[in-house]
Amino acid sequence: MRRLRSFVSFAMLLLLSACSESYQEFCTLYPVTYSFDITYAPFNQVASMGQFLRIRPRPADASVTVISPSGKEIKVPLSETERRSFSFGLAGLIVGQPYFNDGSTYYAYDLGCPACDKASARLGVDEQGHATCPLCDNVYDLNNGGVIVTGSGRPLYRYKVTQSSVSTLFVHN
Repeated sequence: MRRLRSFVSFAMLLLLSACSESYQEFCTLYPVTYSFDITYAPFNQVASMGQFLRIRPRPADASVTVISPSGKEIKVPLSETERRSFSFGLAGLIVGQPYFNDGSTYYAYDLGCPACDKASARLGVDEQGHATCPLCDNVYDLNNGGVIVTGSGRPLYRYKVTQSSVSTLFVHN
């Protein structure tokens, strides 16, 4: 009986110490609230597995710039209500569906590199689902939870995605 108590005490101590060094799966450092309809262009591209859109706020003209996987930029105006209620994290958002999923799983990441932790360190995204920081050269895999492929540091800041209707995605923390 005493051995069992010792084992349980050791296991609890190990679990508690492991939790202190871990990071949260979803980021709460930077506020994020954004929703969009995936049946309309350019947002309909997130319905294709392995495709990720970059969404950058443009406060000066009350719009967002949506950048497709091929690099095409599209300006999308925001209503007054949207402009006041939406927030985009550190540098903007990356939203898409990973390869090899059930067709209803969406990932959302911050557009800013977590190693640099600056709004100016916006990630570039290629068509294979890799995000690269122009400042530190870290490369992240968007299809596998934003883990680092090349470089060092933590994975990408990730945000929750809720499908609030058949066609509306809500990105939040």
